[in-house]
Amino acid sequence: MSRFANLFDAGIELAAVLDSDADFAKLSGEVVFAPILPNGVPVLLGIESAHGRLNIAPIEVMRDESGVVVSTEVDSSQFDGRTVIVVDDGVETGTAALSVARWLKSVGAAKIVLAVPVCPKTAVNQLQFVYELILTVQAPLGARSLAWHFDDFDLISVVEAQALLAQRELQSQQE
Repeated sequence: MSRFANLFDAGIELAAVLDSDADFAKLSGEVVFAPILPNGVPVLLGIESAHGRLNIAPIEVMRDESGVVVSTEVDSSQFDGRTVIVVDDGVETGTAALSVARWLKSVGAAKIVLAVPVCPKTAVNQLQFVYELILTVQAPLGARSLAWHFDDFDLISVVEAQALLAQRELQSQQE
């Protein structure tokens, strides 16, 4: 199993999986890509570099005493009736991916797809009940630290992720 150079590179490789998956090609309706802040953003930008401009709506999650929850700052109307492609840096246990899927269902997402560079088979077994489709580059048998799959696991902060998204918008306006 090869390692990813970094999160952006993982997004480029994930874009190839999206391109080649017959079930993904059949998705219809309005599609929105939802990177989980912060580390889903560089992965999404890698996908976008291979696909061109995407419709995106980031999701910020927080950890509290009850587990992982979606931030109250997220505008849920962006997902109502749409096909949502959740993008993150990968899955270890599936806790964040599971919480996000449940929240998206509660706010009216029509279909929910998980697209991540790494998702162990043990997590796929749990997540397949809340996601219509799980797309991954690597599906190891067991969970390992996500950093193990990357030469440079270039973690960023929420502020840095938001700055990357703002820079993306500025570049789009200048084109």
